[in-house]
Amino acid sequence: MNKFLLTKAAKKGLINNDQVQPLLDFISAEQAIATSVSAENHPYEHSREPKSGEQLKFMRSFGDIFIALGVLLITFTSHQLAESAAYQLMTILGLVVISEWLVGHRRLVLPGMTLLLSILYFVNEIVDMTQGNKSLPISWDSLDVFLMIVASLLFYIRYKMPFSLYPVAVGSIILSVELLGINIINYPSIFILFGMAVFIVAMWYDSRDTQRVTSLSDNGFWLHLLAAPLIVHGVMVTLFLSNRTGLQSHSLYILILFTVFFFIALFVDRRAILVSSFAYALYAVFKFAYQQFMQIDNLTLFIFMGIGLFVIFFGTYWYKVRSLIFSPISSFRISRWVPDFNTGTY
Repeated sequence: MNKFLLTKAAKKGLINNDQVQPLLDFISAEQAIATSVSAENHPYEHSREPKSGEQLKFMRSFGDIFIALGVLLITFTSHQLAESAAYQLMTILGLVVISEWLVGHRRLVLPGMTLLLSILYFVNEIVDMTQGNKSLPISWDSLDVFLMIVASLLFYIRYKMPFSLYPVAVGSIILSVELLGINIINYPSIFILFGMAVFIVAMWYDSRDTQRVTSLSDNGFWLHLLAAPLIVHGVMVTLFLSNRTGLQSHSLYILILFTVFFFIALFVDRRAILVSSFAYALYAVFKFAYQQFMQIDNLTLFIFMGIGLFVIFFGTYWYKVRSLIFSPISSFRISRWVPDFNTGTY
């Protein structure tokens, strides 16, 4: 709504001329209030236009990189000057003040990520400098991780920055392993359980924002980025440690698992899942190809060319393939938890 339209409406007798300016002022005031409330509740919310894939805005301009470098310089110099835990604590307080300005007021994402990681680094430094009190009921290593979880959680509560959930989830997993005394070397399948737990939480965020227009979808992205490698690594390491199959069967199983992960990634529209299993797929392709076609010259180059074509094709036609495969089940209940199969940029 603008003054030109209101004036045009007045000329047609729909409203009085005296009502044009008051009505314009009222609309402008209401829009300002709505924008302010939206920014407060969803400070990292994107535009209301549906977006496709993991289109996260880490920076608005090169200035964000410049500011992030400044934060890193402060972190580096503060570390070099640190002589006591008190100095480290003062540095954390200084970083919090900078966070209020850059993240709380300016809403800068990349500098905010750098600030959070710097704060977590100094939290770890404080614990390292003050460790030795045996009266605490928790080990110093666990206390270190616990404090970093708390710091990340407070950062998320204060600024609603989606990346904050990543260290919260990582720290929670590490703390659980330490407190439960789980030997992840002997039991790599535990990665699968933790990965599935994180994946469920990520899907909960995704299901609340299937159009990918708010910061909830970004929360889901960071959790998917953690869940996928946990699941993939757990499955692959468990497979490698199994002595029931030969190397050729291992390669075939890895390719099958990669195909499964591909369809899961396609269904939930999260390419992070596919990227996490890509390294294992490369290993399997090379092993399988050299076992079957060793006599072919320049086999490595042909493999890389094939993989490159695969990436280009599905990178370009991701949504078209997704629509062709999953449109027939769009009426199923489970399809309500993921983005529409008929939307996206081809």
